[in-house]
Amino acid sequence: MSPTDFFDRIDHQYNTALPFVAYRKPGSKLLKAIVQDDDSLYITTTLDESGFVFSPFDDSESKVLIKGKSLEIDLKTSNDERELIDIKIPSIQSEREAYIQLIEKAISQIKSSELKKVVLSRKQIISDKQKNPRVVFQELLERYSQAFCYFFYHPKVGVWLGATPETLLSSNGHRFQTMALAGTQLFEGKMDVEWGAKEKEEQQLVVDDITAQLNQLGIDSISISTTQTHRAGSLLHLLSNIKGSLDYKKQTLSQIIKALHPTPAVCGLPREAAKEFILKNENYNREYYTGFLGELNMEENVQRSRNRRNVENLAYKTVRKTSDIYVNLRCMQLKDSNYHIYIGGGVTASSIPEKEWEETVNKVQTMARVLHSN
Repeated sequence: MSPTDFFDRIDHQYNTALPFVAYRKPGSKLLKAIVQDDDSLYITTTLDESGFVFSPFDDSESKVLIKGKSLEIDLKTSNDERELIDIKIPSIQSEREAYIQLIEKAISQIKSSELKKVVLSRKQIISDKQKNPRVVFQELLERYSQAFCYFFYHPKVGVWLGATPETLLSSNGHRFQTMALAGTQLFEGKMDVEWGAKEKEEQQLVVDDITAQLNQLGIDSISISTTQTHRAGSLLHLLSNIKGSLDYKKQTLSQIIKALHPTPAVCGLPREAAKEFILKNENYNREYYTGFLGELNMEENVQRSRNRRNVENLAYKTVRKTSDIYVNLRCMQLKDSNYHIYIGGGVTASSIPEKEWEETVNKVQTMARVLHSN
């Protein structure tokens, strides 16, 4: 299949209101899609099925599964994070004031309760009736080679696009990996940057919570990498990779995902207190923003290793299940000819409300630049 045929099929699915998802994993040249022949809305509750999962932030709501024919092509794109021009998105004063008041309320509650951190979000609406979502997706692919880029469509769910830098869970057989990603500053041409106490504290809270959640499931063979600066487009973050091994007699994939989601990087700590604050005070529905998405229980054929004393076994293969699930950050939704860009940031006792607002303004650039490119 040629790239032209691939995108023609995507256009056909979209124009005939048939569900699909097209995506590329970080650093990969392989562009994939799963296309449905009908508009059935498949829901997963156990996460035992195979397909592409698309889950909202609030796990009490339905998790969608795209199931159907798989397509893939090799796609040649630039292998760098090329910058687009800065876009000045006008701020509405009332929205700025409302977000700052929300942050002040969170800080007050953090200082007077068990709450340690809460991630607060908002959305920026950009009107662009001419920008075809498939064109936006191609621009994301070109500009954000180290992100998980996707284009999701279901007539009963809507259109979502994104370029997320954060892995929730990658599993291959018994091995798994996740990451702690927190702290934000603008990339200004160098990776060797200084991080403040607030960002370091925020990052450590995420690492500690993830390891505690995994330990509660009986996973104690955990290794944590040194913290490093990670670039995601025009932004820098603090990143730690966390690896371990699963015992499927003791832990299920669903249990692991439930233990990890929502992470402190998108919700807060303690998790339930932070989630309650978000649902009560954000005053809008995040929907699929800060949910999770990706390949779920995909089958992979594995050739048995060569053994000169057991050559006959070379004819046999084993099937191993793999999952690559990502946190739905740096995303937008197409609704009523407007693109709704979702952004947020972590709030702790040391947060400065005005700086938190400016951080969301910087994060808007990731998607807004794509919308305003030629």
